[in-house]
Amino acid sequence: MIASSLRASTKLSYQIAFGLTGAVSVGTSGWLFRDLADLSQWVLKTDRHDVFETFRLRHKIAITSAASAVVNSAIYFRTRCVPFPAYLAVNGTSLLLLYSGYVNPELMMRPRNRDAVYVPSSEVLDLLKREETVIVTRLGSDEPRAYPDSQVLRPHVARVGTTSDGIPVSMTYCGLTNLGIAYEIPNHEDGNEVELVPLTQLENNLVLMDKSTGHIGQQINGISETAFLKKVGGDSYHETSRRPPENLLKEIKLHASNIGQEVPTWRMTLGNFVRTYPNGDVFINDYKEFKDLKNPVKTIYDSLMDYIFAVSVYFQATNPKPVFPTLGTIDPRLPPKEQVWGFNVGDDYVAINEAFVRDAPNGLRNITVGGEPLVAAWDKDVASLGIWRRPSSNPVKHPVDIHGRINGKGEPLERLNTVKNGAFWCVWATFFPQTRVNPES
Repeated sequence: MIASSLRASTKLSYQIAFGLTGAVSVGTSGWLFRDLADLSQWVLKTDRHDVFETFRLRHKIAITSAASAVVNSAIYFRTRCVPFPAYLAVNGTSLLLLYSGYVNPELMMRPRNRDAVYVPSSEVLDLLKREETVIVTRLGSDEPRAYPDSQVLRPHVARVGTTSDGIPVSMTYCGLTNLGIAYEIPNHEDGNEVELVPLTQLENNLVLMDKSTGHIGQQINGISETAFLKKVGGDSYHETSRRPPENLLKEIKLHASNIGQEVPTWRMTLGNFVRTYPNGDVFINDYKEFKDLKNPVKTIYDSLMDYIFAVSVYFQATNPKPVFPTLGTIDPRLPPKEQVWGFNVGDDYVAINEAFVRDAPNGLRNITVGGEPLVAAWDKDVASLGIWRRPSSNPVKHPVDIHGRINGKGEPLERLNTVKNGAFWCVWATFFPQTRVNPES
């Protein structure tokens, strides 16, 4: 009787130990899943500060989860204190959540900072359709480079090259925002290079991390929020959710490596890019187009991820509601998924849509932003919208082509570098609610 009672008490102790270690394992894995796995944000609006803090602590959380799972497994196999299905449910759930929140984000979004693959314009139509849309940028006198939405979608980051001063330039891309931004970012003070890698999304915009420092920031804001928060002595990443005023950024004097300097970009179709820039190059996602048939598991995984990403961005582009329900009240001035060309001079923000410029006389809109005279011009020959600096306050009256030439003659105008081409209105207006829409002057 006493022996039986002792056995029951011992078994109960083992069951309690199994339950506690299982709870810690599943709980910590669930913590990572909640804050770092995109899947969770389909149903949850994760707190911004929690996401960034979870990312900072992710390795410690993962170690705690794995260690708890090991102890939990040891208890089970030594004592068999619970049925096997219970063991399988606890550890299977923990493993799945740990994989989704800790391992998978890095696997599915592999940036191309050092090994970006480019194909000449003369060959790219053998791989891709001419109707595909691309984001184009150019460094100095180099030939332009194009980044098809379909190709830069999963890497999220691809190295463009370096400026004549040796400063690295990277193309960053967010399919949920429909936005490609090229950033020129100098090395850190210690000489280490800024290496941007994708982390997750918040408010339907990409969150990036600098691999060398662990600093975090949103693509659309273009600053290291970690560095900014430290500089101003802030307590929460809620304080950095919107880009600070330009005078404040100048006042606190962040190092140049913590503020991305935008490089001009523009949109067009791949076919028009090839025709306009026959000596240009086109970025190709090697793990999308050149499958590794010697590694079938990796090939199947990448094919599945390509499908999931494609379905997600298709839904985002064709439905009024965002894929992730993480936006607040959507500004009603334009349809949620209207594509806008958003830009700023200083703290004066403007958003225009294609029809506003395309349907204007000569495809021109002369406007003033932040006291600077600009002209928005539609080149009908290549179906591309550009924002250019006017040489004076006098309005431009004749068509401006893709090269910035008025009536195809003379010195080209200078492209405005802050233009975000074709961003979805619901995301742009969330981050820049002060924006003016389709101003007449």
